[in-house]
Amino acid sequence: MDKDFKFKVITEASSNGVSKTCEKYGISRTLYYRWLNRYKAKGIDGLSSAKKDFIPNNKISNEIETALLNLIKQYPTYGPKAIKYLFDDLGYKISESAIYNIMKRNNLSKKEERLKFSRKQQTKVTTALPNLNEILSGECWLFWITDYGYYNHLGHIYEYTLFDYKSRIACSRLYNNITFSNFEDILTSTAMPVAKTLNLKISYLCFFQSCKIMNISTKTFNYRINKILDDNGFDFKIHTFMDKNEDLNRVNILKKHFTEKTSSFLVPLLNKDITFLELKLKFQDYIRNYNIADKHIFDIGEYTPVEYHNKLSNTKLILPIWAYIKREY
Repeated sequence: MDKDFKFKVITEASSNGVSKTCEKYGISRTLYYRWLNRYKAKGIDGLSSAKKDFIPNNKISNEIETALLNLIKQYPTYGPKAIKYLFDDLGYKISESAIYNIMKRNNLSKKEERLKFSRKQQTKVTTALPNLNEILSGECWLFWITDYGYYNHLGHIYEYTLFDYKSRIACSRLYNNITFSNFEDILTSTAMPVAKTLNLKISYLCFFQSCKIMNISTKTFNYRINKILDDNGFDFKIHTFMDKNEDLNRVNILKKHFTEKTSSFLVPLLNKDITFLELKLKFQDYIRNYNIADKHIFDIGEYTPVEYHNKLSNTKLILPIWAYIKREY
């Protein structure tokens, strides 16, 4: 829209009314007042279309944000203004404030945080796993989310599960939404402590291609995984099962079997008069019993998941004491 048209709209609205004029020309009142404010500030020249020399923050693509984070990693002592000059040289046009917002969103607004970020190694992503027959107990963990739907008295119910491929030790919790924070919670408050106590050497953390947590956190997923590993002393590779992956059928069988067991426990409770906290604690008891009391058929006989791991690793370790008591989260 040229400035003459905008001026015509402003002039007409002053005599015929804003609402009527906006309706006539098919524009919003918000847009009209934006033009009016520009006219009041700079006259008719203020109505000329402003040329944007930067990419708005809400239009920044994954590719641009990744390039910016890589640049920050190379020059961690540089602030938003200096980074903008470098980014301009690379052919990107983005405002200093947008760069600062990206820094802030990724916890990089302070120089100390950027220096720590620059020292981190990129998360190792692998497109292939070792032969699953040779995977050791505790070495390969699967992650998925089961959607149980919405219930008026409970809200939306999602079951987050971290599951060891070999031993079938499971860490599962219930949440009301899908967020990276929930994934971080179950990983750091259950799976990692269990791994440390049982000396599980996690080498691979595997996601399914349809896993929504990866779609939600695409921009900073690798960085945030890195931070969790760094803070907790772990180092493993990330793997995503693709639709044509030869291992997918084998892991889907385990996933299906476990989900059927948890569903048979949860579904009857979901339709009862129960609070979400009560549901979570009951489910916590169920998962504890699954790991230490329920027998499963393995290649060498019937064992609980913890017993089977102890058999394979020739240990007598048990789950940490907190695994035996009810803990709110």
